[in-house]
Amino acid sequence: MNARKLHSSTLRKSMDTCGDPYLLQDVRYESAVCKRCHAVYQNKRWNMDEELFQKMNEWKGMKKVLCPACQKIKDKFPGGIVTLKGDFLREHKDEIMNLIKNEEERAMGFNPLERIMEISSIEGGMELKTTNEKLAQRIGKSVYRAYQGRVGYKWSQDTKLLRVEWER
Repeated sequence: MNARKLHSSTLRKSMDTCGDPYLLQDVRYESAVCKRCHAVYQNKRWNMDEELFQKMNEWKGMKKVLCPACQKIKDKFPGGIVTLKGDFLREHKDEIMNLIKNEEERAMGFNPLERIMEISSIEGGMELKTTNEKLAQRIGKSVYRAYQGRVGYKWSQDTKLLRVEWER
């Protein structure tokens, strides 16, 4: 079996969101605003709408909470960890960071709870922590598509965590 075939089958792993403890919290309000990122909760969904946030924030009695993404960031509870390594990374760090930021923006367009929590330097590369495994998978796939190299995905069995490792 060639490496490309293995890579494709790895990406098709089912990604259910029902096991995320932050999304399963008992929500006892119909509308709310996130006091940190200004996300708005309405009709059982979170979305980013600054104009709606400003309007709802002025309502008396509006519930002000931390959205699940901000709560994960506060608790330092990542859903995905992406490790990028290699000489190629050092030479093209700015390009790769732009690609990653674009992927985060695209993901937030679909789901405002998909965010990069932290980016840190490690020996020989860098590590990104994401609020969920889907964004980590998207980043790994995007970096691989743009720059090739080797990418691997490791799903945790007991916790909702994906580790992505890319190297070139």
